Amino acid sequence: MGQCLNFFILFQVFVSVLLALFSVSSAGADVLDRVRKHGAVRCAAGWGTGFSGLDNAGRPAGFDVDFCRAVAAAVLGKADAVEVERIDTANKYQALARGEVDIAFGSATWTYSRDVAMGTRFVTPIFFDGQGFMVWSDSPITRLDQAKGAKVCVQKETTTAANLYDVSRARGLDFKVIESSPNNMRDRFVRRECDLSSADRSELAVQRATRVIDPKRWRILDEIVSREPMGPYIAQGDERWFNIVRWAIQVTQIADARGVDATNLAKIGEEADGELRRLAGKEAGFGQPLDLKDDWAYQVLTQVGNYGQIFERNLGAGSPLGLERGLNRPWQSGGLFMPPLLR
Repeated sequence: MGQCLNFFILFQVFVSVLLALFSVSSAGADVLDRVRKHGAVRCAAGWGTGFSGLDNAGRPAGFDVDFCRAVAAAVLGKADAVEVERIDTANKYQALARGEVDIAFGSATWTYSRDVAMGTRFVTPIFFDGQGFMVWSDSPITRLDQAKGAKVCVQKETTTAANLYDVSRARGLDFKVIESSPNNMRDRFVRRECDLSSADRSELAVQRATRVIDPKRWRILDEIVSREPMGPYIAQGDERWFNIVRWAIQVTQIADARGVDATNLAKIGEEADGELRRLAGKEAGFGQPLDLKDDWAYQVLTQVGNYGQIFERNLGAGSPLGLERGLNRPWQSGGLFMPPLLR
């Protein structure tokens, strides 16, 4: 009887695992058909100045939003056919696996566990960052080795928190780590309940630009303690959707590296090389492997822009964040972006 009962329990567990895997696979299958039927690309994003939010007209806008718009331009021919939902880091991967959104953005670092064990798949980097630290300008701390025993605020359930524990242990800093929700973390730093705030440097720049009247009151330390290749995730199980999202992003980087944008695309003729002709939508059959129109890359570049344009208008010198491109430049300029060939 005991053996039969044990077998029955194991069988139930086995069936439950199969059902869970099936549900994840089903959620990620045929996303292109789902998007076309719905008439919009649904993207998860965490609100933050420069990355995602609303413009003056109440429309979704920002760096992450523009890459969501790039996918919509490629798939639907309309960059504004997007629905952006505010979903925090702890829940966006579950939302993907359940099929509630089509793409997830927002401080999403490429990690082993997210890529292989959560029913999701990382697509391609769109922003290279690193974890940093911010202090009040009147703090005596200018380097991490001066922060032994300090209280550090960090967002819970993130790679940032895990990195913080590793750094504290490896360097013998004995940090008193205070994990909390994003808003609570920022509020606690404002109230000086923490000596330092730790997050990706871009996120710290957002906080500094939006949380204090005078941004000079907060200082970001020079030290970076992690590598953070960031980009969108999709649900596992749909290779076609993976390729569509990846290449919609890659054409913005290819065009940036080649100096191509909406102003000169129309001038590309038959004498141009194959890659330029494909960017200009002038090669028959180019969209067939993805089940898209042949001018899908042209739609991305004319409606959204190349990577450099997307970066500058949302994060660059003319934006509230005023970030330098740094590692987010093409390889010819000393950056990390070396996109694959469009051939």
